[in-house]
Amino acid sequence: MTEVQKKVPDAQKNEGKEREEANVEATSTDLERLQAELEEKTALADEYLSRLKYLQADFENYKKMVARERKMYEQCATEELIKRLLPIIDTLEAGFASAKQCEDIMSFVKGIELTYNDLMAVLGKEGLKPINTVGEKFDPYKHEVTMTVINDDLPEDMILEELERGYMLGAKVIRTSKVGISKKAAPRSHTTQNSSDKKS
Repeated sequence: MTEVQKKVPDAQKNEGKEREEANVEATSTDLERLQAELEEKTALADEYLSRLKYLQADFENYKKMVARERKMYEQCATEELIKRLLPIIDTLEAGFASAKQCEDIMSFVKGIELTYNDLMAVLGKEGLKPINTVGEKFDPYKHEVTMTVINDDLPEDMILEELERGYMLGAKVIRTSKVGISKKAAPRSHTTQNSSDKKS
């Protein structure tokens, strides 16, 4: 083998080694870059998780604060209503005391009626109103049928009687009225008449 022929394989070997070393260096650089990116993304994810935990804690505190404020508001509203009802309780107590000494039952009834009117006025200011019934058409959202009366002279589903008063608070039904309504008589069956006609 000539000297030139020997040098060619040596040069190829050196070139191969250089390529391997370059590949190792490139792989090492890529690995370091990926490691740095991973650390950066991990730090970012930790930061987001930390922020999320703070937001969650803030939201929980906000919910508790809103619940406390709502409870306080409800207590204040209840307190105001009770304060307005106390004079009516006083009137009732005075009425009961005088009824024990009074022989006149009608003045006692009149006193109870006045007290009832005062009570309904206070509750009316809070938005309470009775549901209209007698003479109205049956409304399943406001009325509950507890009795039906067959009457062909009246329109169907007309409310004839109120058995228990219903109430609305604002636009919301808080108790339906129990009512009696009119119904038409069921039409008579013609099958018996037809069968008798066939026999004759």
